[in-house]
Amino acid sequence: MTTVFDTPVLGDGGIETALEDRLGQELPEFAAFVLLDTEAGRESLREYYRPYLELTERDSLPMLLDTPTWRANPDWIALVDGEEDPQHTRLNTLNTDAVTLLREYVLRVAPNAQIEINGVVGPRFDDYEASQRMSAEEAEAYHGPQVRALADAGADRVTSVTTLDAAEGLGVVRAALAATIPVVVSFTVGADGKLADGSSIVEAIREVDEHSDRGAIGFAVNCAHPSEVLRGVDPHAPETARIIGVRLNAARDGEDGPGDEPAAFSDAMIELARHIPSLQVFGGCCGTDTPHISAVAGALRASS
Repeated sequence: MTTVFDTPVLGDGGIETALEDRLGQELPEFAAFVLLDTEAGRESLREYYRPYLELTERDSLPMLLDTPTWRANPDWIALVDGEEDPQHTRLNTLNTDAVTLLREYVLRVAPNAQIEINGVVGPRFDDYEASQRMSAEEAEAYHGPQVRALADAGADRVTSVTTLDAAEGLGVVRAALAATIPVVVSFTVGADGKLADGSSIVEAIREVDEHSDRGAIGFAVNCAHPSEVLRGVDPHAPETARIIGVRLNAARDGEDGPGDEPAAFSDAMIELARHIPSLQVFGGCCGTDTPHISAVAGALRASS
């Protein structure tokens, strides 16, 4: 199992937006896990991943592929399914099936490619409200069952995605350490480059590292435009060197429409990499799909 690559790594794009826009799927509450329930849905997931596997074989670049589990935690499963899952039976099945489907498809379509499977752990709440925020201990207890399910299913790493504050990220890190699986915390930032609680990326990284004995293998930023991440990064802070990945949006915060075309998106990603030399993983989030990642791959080859 590889946890640190020697070359740039491609990530896939925005799985939920691509499933809706490219493949015509309807995802209640943006929950891609519902597609695991039917063979037709599973085939849509395979069709989502297929061009990325073709891309990584064509360009001979490693790839980190996300599982469709951003919503596969207790509160969102209950909301989508309309019933509670107190024993985590449904949670365990969904997360196990997600890793298994992706692992089997990779072995069938691109058995020789260098690919890691990233078990995605989404936030408990999308919006930041102080009354809803969890302590690190509460977040560890809440996210622990999903982290364990992804680890037991054989994911190569887990990532706390669209993380709104340091406490929730710290809880996921502690859960991953208990499950002995490598972990990344990926924060999301607004138009001002700051987290929802007003803290900076550097401050959030410092807090997680200080209270987990640097337990994460690294940090990332996702679900923001490259220009917004650039606005929030302090290139002189030592914590910035802990940022190893980005999975970013084509559009800026609050913008309607598709956002940047692939070439402009790629240019913005390469500019960001100049300010964060530690970047290793280059992937997309909302509004991005294979053309955006293909453009990034071309730019990475040209700059190497």
